[in-house]
Amino acid sequence: MRTLCTLFIVISVISTTALSQGVGVIKGRVSDAISKEDLSGLNVLLAGRTKMLTTKNDGSFIIGNVPPGKHVVKIWGLGWLPQERTVDVTDNDTANITVVLDPTNRNMGEIMVYAASRQGEKLTDAPAAVDIVTPMAIEQATAHGQTAKSMENFAGIDVAQSGSNDFNVNARGFNNSINRRMLVLIDGRDPSTPLINLVEWNSLQTVLDDISSIEVVHGPGSALYGPNAYNGVVNIRSSAPREVLGTRVSLSAGEWETYRASLRHAGAVGDLSYKLSLGASTSYNYSLQPRNQDATKPNNGLEYPGLAFDVTDTTRGYSRVLSDAHRHPFSVVGTLRFDYDLTPLSKLVAEGGYSASGNEMYVNQTGRLIVQRVEKPYARLAYQSERINVQGLWQRRNTPDKQVVYNALAASLESSDIYGVDAQYNNLIPEANLRYIVGVQAEYQDVNSPLYNDTIGTYTKTGLPIVEGVGLTSETHMIGRFVGGYVQGEWKPTDIFTVVGAVRVDGSNLFETQLSPKLGVVIEPVKNQAFRLTYNRSFLRPSYTDLYRKSPAGAPANLGNISRIVDSVTSALVGQTVAANLNLSSSTPQWNLGNQMLTPETAQSFEFGYKGSFDAKLFVGVNVYLNRRANLISAPLGGVTPDVYAPVRSNTGNTAFNVVADSVLFAEVRKVRAGGVPVDPNRLANYNGASALVIAPANIAIVNELGTEVSASYFITNELSINTNYAYIDVSVQDNDVPTAKILPNTSRHRINAGVHYLKAGQFDAGLDLRYVEGFKWIAGLFEGNVPSYAVLNLNAGYYITPELRASVNVFNLLDRQHYEIFGGTILRRQVMGTVTYTF
Repeated sequence: MRTLCTLFIVISVISTTALSQGVGVIKGRVSDAISKEDLSGLNVLLAGRTKMLTTKNDGSFIIGNVPPGKHVVKIWGLGWLPQERTVDVTDNDTANITVVLDPTNRNMGEIMVYAASRQGEKLTDAPAAVDIVTPMAIEQATAHGQTAKSMENFAGIDVAQSGSNDFNVNARGFNNSINRRMLVLIDGRDPSTPLINLVEWNSLQTVLDDISSIEVVHGPGSALYGPNAYNGVVNIRSSAPREVLGTRVSLSAGEWETYRASLRHAGAVGDLSYKLSLGASTSYNYSLQPRNQDATKPNNGLEYPGLAFDVTDTTRGYSRVLSDAHRHPFSVVGTLRFDYDLTPLSKLVAEGGYSASGNEMYVNQTGRLIVQRVEKPYARLAYQSERINVQGLWQRRNTPDKQVVYNALAASLESSDIYGVDAQYNNLIPEANLRYIVGVQAEYQDVNSPLYNDTIGTYTKTGLPIVEGVGLTSETHMIGRFVGGYVQGEWKPTDIFTVVGAVRVDGSNLFETQLSPKLGVVIEPVKNQAFRLTYNRSFLRPSYTDLYRKSPAGAPANLGNISRIVDSVTSALVGQTVAANLNLSSSTPQWNLGNQMLTPETAQSFEFGYKGSFDAKLFVGVNVYLNRRANLISAPLGGVTPDVYAPVRSNTGNTAFNVVADSVLFAEVRKVRAGGVPVDPNRLANYNGASALVIAPANIAIVNELGTEVSASYFITNELSINTNYAYIDVSVQDNDVPTAKILPNTSRHRINAGVHYLKAGQFDAGLDLRYVEGFKWIAGLFEGNVPSYAVLNLNAGYYITPELRASVNVFNLLDRQHYEIFGGTILRRQVMGTVTYTF
């Protein structure tokens, strides 16, 4: 209490001193640059002060007690491009300013983006296809609270939902149930899981309310971002404390017993500013259904045909039954950030955060996996300035409870730490019209996943113990060391012509050195009419599970009699007694194993792009690209890694006899069923000195990919707009070392988005969006099936009761069209959410 009183007195003295010195006044009025209407509820801040003002109903504001001299006034608000004005204040005088703001939805080309070049530039100048989730769109998205869903209406971006909070975000094909081809960064930090590189969207340590901007870069990005920026980059930036001074409270409730709450408070004392963000959510995943085999139900107990059954052992008496607790996903997050301004252009940032989430069901290679609880603390320390930016970070992923596989007696645990540093220097050479960036990154990953057997009960019919294998990898302790360096130059010989070139070198103990170049040309012959040609190379490193996986691939198979049958039948066929020397077991294990000989997937991309606006009413974007992918990492297959796991074959001592014996072997193995599933003889291989049924991944193919993305927005009035976009993709396999391995892009050939939106910034907004996805085939791991065509209509609306109080509603799947978006995912239904937000 004494400390609080002292702090109050100090702040009061400082405030009184400031008041006694202030002898000037700044008066202003803010209006719409297009409609000329006065704008109310916008934020106004005098640089150096910590308290924001808001414009009144007539667009006016008054800043009092301003000391003499030049001052910077900042004006911003949702839906408007921010502006800064320099004002000269003299003693006992009033300075008057008039400010006109451009609405962001009418001036998309003027919005500044960062992710395409790792430096600020206008959207039309960016040497890549970039989409932006604007602050206004983020505000509208707070009603549903899903960060990933805020990107679902962009051309060529697949946001596939497979559970309550499980999303796959991908660009330009080759999606997966566990997608890691799209690098996601939050303030420069990769939040993906170290073990498998999965982005757990429900466990992000940042709530949607606290996000300032989201940029989505389409296409390869390894030249600047290194590994895993394979199909693109999602760059998320949270709000700095001085951008959101004050307090914001948000409460949401809706169907599926969904409840969310968030609190953000930001303040400043002199050069020090701070921000505290807290959030919590819970819901009931009613669409999640058991998948136990039951012949009395449609599809034998499955939501739709072709899915993997949950463990159902009626012979011995045990079923993995979906518990009610596992249908209640939850999330708790918190972050605390301090910014210290060293100069007007440099500052130190210290931030720490934590999230605990769980009961989220994910689709994986073999079926379904429930993450019961995952804890993710992190810390980062950064120096940010106009020329030099350095950041160090630490983050951890810990699962105190087992991650349970529902369709096998298997589970896993993870405790991993990541340490990283990222440094960048940028400058320009004015006489050469050249801007350049030099950067280095280093990361150390310490990944732990224990391996043991756990007795979880007894079979009701046999009384024998139920043994569950815990572990996902053969190595329980894995170390990853990564280092990369890059340089980029941007040369602008004329006002209309820009050349961008970059190259990055990455090295690691997990893959051979990779070189990732980029070259682009941007031509803007007329203002807001930009054309570009680019070339990029990117790579996707194998994950730890790709390299070291060891998990069950099915129930043990009884092959004990096959050795005798092969010897007998072969002897009869060849007319003499032979022995194939197979030594097969009556309990032959089935394993899904890693392949330490895997090399990174690579992609080379050639792209033409256009961005243009016409009369501030029509904004058009066109992207045409050709990707050539090589060394694709396959799904786990049998018989594709003979150099790693030697095949089990007949050894009679005679080549001709071996051919006969192997044909008999394959025929007999195909007759065997393990866990109700036919056994694939191609899986027979030696593992740890014994016969096993093995599947493993391999680098298998070269693929050409041709795609187009077209988007357009048109403003009927200043407030009313319509938008639409279309994405097309076509894939052709040029070379496949394993013809039996199916290669699919796991995305629809034709995707269409269309919407109509009304925005009266600071007053009322509403939108109706239609998303259509043509049906497509899906293969990922052991999952293979069709995703039928679906069309989803989404509605959102918001109203400012006062400038501080906003009420909004979001309806996902307005017409309640039952559908699933990835094969293996849950069937999705309508969900209505309402949100109330108060900012003060």
